[in-house]
Amino acid sequence: MRICIISFDIWGYDEKIVAKLNELGHEAKHIRISQFKYKYKHIFERIHNSIQKTFFKKNIKRIKAEEYIIEQLRSHSDFDKIIVINPEWVSKETHLKIKQFSSSYIAYLYDSLERYDARPILKIFDKVYSFDKDDVKKYNLTFLPNYIPLDKEPHNEEKQIKYKVFSIASIDERFSTFRKIVDFLDRQNISHQTIFFNKKKPEDFIENAIFTNKRISQKEVKEYLEQCDIILDILRKDQNGLSFRIFEALALEKKIITTNQSIKEYDFYNPKNIFVIEDDEINIPNDFFSDEYEQIPENIYNKYTLKSWISTILKN
Repeated sequence: MRICIISFDIWGYDEKIVAKLNELGHEAKHIRISQFKYKYKHIFERIHNSIQKTFFKKNIKRIKAEEYIIEQLRSHSDFDKIIVINPEWVSKETHLKIKQFSSSYIAYLYDSLERYDARPILKIFDKVYSFDKDDVKKYNLTFLPNYIPLDKEPHNEEKQIKYKVFSIASIDERFSTFRKIVDFLDRQNISHQTIFFNKKKPEDFIENAIFTNKRISQKEVKEYLEQCDIILDILRKDQNGLSFRIFEALALEKKIITTNQSIKEYDFYNPKNIFVIEDDEINIPNDFFSDEYEQIPENIYNKYTLKSWISTILKN
């Protein structure tokens, strides 16, 4: 099957989909918009674009990126399926053009529609999948959670653990929650490390946390995750889908502390492995930190592999 994945893919997760598709015998192409770079021809074009964005809501970089998508599709003929991941950044007009290159046009949403509003274009697609159960119910979409992006690594007691709890996140509305949890861990003398990335370091930054204004590669993130026992994952506002961090924890056999209540609805949920913070009062029992990780049954684990995700999204 000839398949095209179109996505922004800043973090490189979608590259894994393309690699797995090719591994499974499909002919897959990835149009990765984050790698498209447009340079202004001169300073006057930059000024013109600023005026267009401010007063006419037009962005020459976005226009050129959409032209690039169409050029790439034309150079590769038709596809059996085109899958657009988080399609809200492409205009309706361009989506209608893209759809002409395939008889099956699919969207996958791994952000909530409250965060990134794709509602005006959803009817263009033949099928829309979402990782967010609230959006699925509200907008009659098809539920499909994120996938496990890493190879499975059985728990190794000999592997060096540098800290009990680890987290990595951008600085946003979750920052105060991170602070409360870090304060709790400090009071309990539980080792932890937190990395925050943002353009600017806030004045009230958490003591002993790491700040960076540069993106951290997936390889580096994986190395950090391997050096902890428990991964901390804080839910974003207006979202209930499970983040990739949850599925990375499954692959690495790490425990999880999360504020996402919906995780209890999944068949891999085990209170021995996953502690859900349900209110502002942080109170995690000592047993959760000291008890051993309990392995997930293989038949349940396999439901969340990338191979299973691909099978689901291609079967219709």
